[in-house]
Amino acid sequence: MKFVKVLAAVAFAVALTASLAVAADKKAEHPPGKVAGCCAKAAKDGKTCDHPCCVEAAKNKKNCEKCKGTNEE
Repeated sequence: MKFVKVLAAVAFAVALTASLAVAADKKAEHPPGKVAGCCAKAAKDGKTCDHPCCVEAAKNKKNCEKCKGTNEE
């Protein structure tokens, strides 16, 4: 009975460690919110949007609101 409890505790620890490792590997490719259409189109082509307003927003780690993108706070 004691062996089963130890085994369950080890399994729980492994599962917790694995879930934290997977969560740490995920990184945001763009800020939360809706990406502007021009930026989404450029990303689809494997490029970055070259609109000056989008470049400035990307420097600030935001979506361009001028091009109808949204930012979540």
